[in-house]
Amino acid sequence: MSEQSWPARIRAEFAQRVLDLRHQHPGILASLDQHMAAVRHAIAELGERVGPASLVAYLIGYWDGAREKGWRAPGPGQPLDFAALRMTAVCLMLDAAAEPA
Repeated sequence: MSEQSWPARIRAEFAQRVLDLRHQHPGILASLDQHMAAVRHAIAELGERVGPASLVAYLIGYWDGAREKGWRAPGPGQPLDFAALRMTAVCLMLDAAAEPA
């Protein structure tokens, strides 16, 4: 699977459901903001610029690490977990990076 298809795959797997819930549960927005800040910090600590390439690399690494530990995306009706929110935050950051300035 190409790196370009990773964000689309993760969005299809669960992130869109999280994004749809943000209007019903405003607290999700605050949590996503905190996750975005943590991702920016983690990438910057590696000495990299936060941009599409570093975000895709982070997303792939996070996904792989979570799956290796047995994580599975929460299904409908299941509570959202840390990993789902973290990866959704990265998807939002990728969306923002793709928008024209």
